[in-house]
Amino acid sequence: MRPQVVRWSTMIASTDSLFRCRFSSPAAFGSKLAALGREHPVIFDEFMAAPLVLRQKDVSAALRDTATFSTEFYGTGPMESAMIALDGAEHNRQRRIHNRFFSAVASARYAQIVAPIAERTFGALAAKPKADLVQDGIARYPMEVFHALLGIPNEIGDQGMQWVRAIVNSLGSPMSEEFAGLGQQAFAELSAYTRKLVEQERENPGDNLLGEVIRAYSSEDAYSPETVTVVVVSLLLGGFETTIQMLSATIASLLLNPESLARVRADNGLIDAAIDEAFRWANPTAGLYRLVRQDTRISGTDLSAGSMVYLCIAGAHFDEQAYADPQRFDLDRPGGHLGFGLGPHYCVGAPLARIEVRAALIALLATCPDVRLDPDSQLSFSYGARGFVQHGTEALHVLLRPRRLTAAIV
Repeated sequence: MRPQVVRWSTMIASTDSLFRCRFSSPAAFGSKLAALGREHPVIFDEFMAAPLVLRQKDVSAALRDTATFSTEFYGTGPMESAMIALDGAEHNRQRRIHNRFFSAVASARYAQIVAPIAERTFGALAAKPKADLVQDGIARYPMEVFHALLGIPNEIGDQGMQWVRAIVNSLGSPMSEEFAGLGQQAFAELSAYTRKLVEQERENPGDNLLGEVIRAYSSEDAYSPETVTVVVVSLLLGGFETTIQMLSATIASLLLNPESLARVRADNGLIDAAIDEAFRWANPTAGLYRLVRQDTRISGTDLSAGSMVYLCIAGAHFDEQAYADPQRFDLDRPGGHLGFGLGPHYCVGAPLARIEVRAALIALLATCPDVRLDPDSQLSFSYGARGFVQHGTEALHVLLRPRRLTAAIV
């Protein structure tokens, strides 16, 4: 899809885009975008090839208004039947089916599968004096979870990650023809591989996630290998790198806010609050593209039908009109965040993401109770980290051994 040629009186040059900057705090990106939004609620960013919508009320309204701001551009090639590309009655039917395999009962079973993976992954760090949490644990963790939940053999290894990276980049940068070509090829290869697993599981569905997906579609008389394959691939795309950066963001947020970390260490019941606040304060979902279906206006700015717009979630999360003292990481903050989206296209896999992050935090804090940031390593957060179109980090260096106490000289 080629970007529409637009003339804007105010524009951010590609070289000046905040989406090309690196920051030492995961909150700096959203904070600076919100500061820009106080002057320009909508402004064209040359690097993103779209106008950025920066204020919380405008982003929220657009996410709810699927009649005006559409996701239909996702529905190209094999993705045309994916839930993200659908609206109306068919979207509602697909969401009803998805809710079956993310029910409370099913999610409880998934949690039992995920917990030992988290304990094994992060427990292995306990013997180390220091570690890079991303490379030594977090980066492998979501794929291991999906291996277990879907019955995918470990044989795909790095190939699976390469497929997911290519597809996610093509979806996250819909105006890039280069990403589109690589994404289509990767989708075809991953789909062919996944379809074999689906057909094997169909003969004897188990209690894992793949079995639940097959039963859910069969119960609605909607099963076909193609349909379930698209669902499984969509889950991989939505739950792999997003979970890596979601977990990295949550851990980094707590390590940067020791008082909150101490509260979570003392009370695991605060983990969900920590996840929610981290998803606001250090959100990996920088924003979402939408196709403007009809001429409209946002905060005095006209947008034409057929153009693309970028709903900037990171900026919305630091909007002072929506969040009191947004710079502060607050476990007791009321209200919600937009990290999982809003409205009809709210992330259906959010329950699984929470299960994974919760299990990882419990395991890390239990086995590495002295974890803290390595003062000799500089944090670096940026859009496009690890080659994905998300905001996050490529490394999270920590110390794991207890601090040495220096005896007082009397």
